[in-house]
Amino acid sequence: MKIILYGLNFKPEIVGVGKYSGELADYLSEKGHNLRVITTPKYYPEWLAEKNRFSIDKNADYKIFRCPLYVPKSPNGIKRILHLISFSITSFPILFRHILWMPDLIILVAPTLLCAPNILVFKYFSFKKVSTILQIQDFEFDAAFNLKIIKGRLFKKIFTKLEIILFKIFQRIGTISKTMEKKLHEKGIDKEKTFYFPNWVDVEKIKQKTFKDKYTNNYRKKLKISPDTIIIQYSGSMNKKQGFDFLLPIIKYFKNYKNLLWLFGGEGPAKKDFIISTKKIPNIKFLSFQKSSQLSEWLNTGDIHIIPQNEEVEDLLLPSKLITILASGNPIISNANKNTEIGKIVGRAGFQVNPKDQIGFINAIEYLIKNENIRLSLGKKAREISEKQFDKKIVLDNFNNFINEFQVK
Repeated sequence: MKIILYGLNFKPEIVGVGKYSGELADYLSEKGHNLRVITTPKYYPEWLAEKNRFSIDKNADYKIFRCPLYVPKSPNGIKRILHLISFSITSFPILFRHILWMPDLIILVAPTLLCAPNILVFKYFSFKKVSTILQIQDFEFDAAFNLKIIKGRLFKKIFTKLEIILFKIFQRIGTISKTMEKKLHEKGIDKEKTFYFPNWVDVEKIKQKTFKDKYTNNYRKKLKISPDTIIIQYSGSMNKKQGFDFLLPIIKYFKNYKNLLWLFGGEGPAKKDFIISTKKIPNIKFLSFQKSSQLSEWLNTGDIHIIPQNEEVEDLLLPSKLITILASGNPIISNANKNTEIGKIVGRAGFQVNPKDQIGFINAIEYLIKNENIRLSLGKKAREISEKQFDKKIVLDNFNNFINEFQVK
């Protein structure tokens, strides 16, 4: 098929939506589809675009059309809306010119749903019927209001109605978690219209943690961390969705533990404030994102992985870091609600505590510190979940079968 993959984030971004959109594009191209991508220059998670202009990538197996956008230094409130709108505006002429290319399928990855009107116009003027799929990585409108990035009852009423209108443009809508799919149904979208298309992990590239890792791990050697030191690791984007404020009292509680180290790796708008808030903590280190080629080694540096989660958005997304951590065979502690997708998974591969239960989080850490066999046992369960539910080959093969059978009604 001729396919347009349309979305805000794309490779070479190594985390979040950009990573998965890039891998999806590579897969579809390898399967023989004639693919074109409409996206932006790399800007996430640093919120900085070095080549913010129209361009076409020449070294790819398929054409990648990059469109400039407004990238705020502090992505809050109206600035974030303008950020999304700017891509919708600059990408429209690039999409519209593809009418002559006559694609069979357009896949829009949300964020941002604000590009949906462009697809509506495209369909209206198109010379042939084109199938449309919306893949929701997170509910951007709900998250913005719940995190108070956007405020006001009137705005919320307007955006809620707008969202439903935009959903109706698409023939099928996919989500990355069952909880998110259920939320679509609650919003009034027919069950026949939705489908489950989770993110994935390459279980062949991510090795399972073993007892020997603490003696051989390259990061431990490079950072001069003793095998006897328990590392509590966070790896991923650092923004408001993570709710790092929840962690501060917990980190302070363990500040005098000599054989314990907090290791944070990632970037994002919340990182600077978090570093300032923990500057008096002796047993904490901050690193940037690590190279994809070193991801397996990096994830197996830690003994315990943590996924803090802001309660206001836990039903609206599924952190992509969770899936990769599962494959690495490490136990996880999270304060996501037990009824959410992340809460259910963590309950099987680690310890899930209530969203505001800092004491429970501390107790879970202390228990896992003292019980290495439990850590390895939970890690084994985590690996099994990744292999059964999120294996890259299985997930992407299923999606390819789905779009090949997808017919315009």
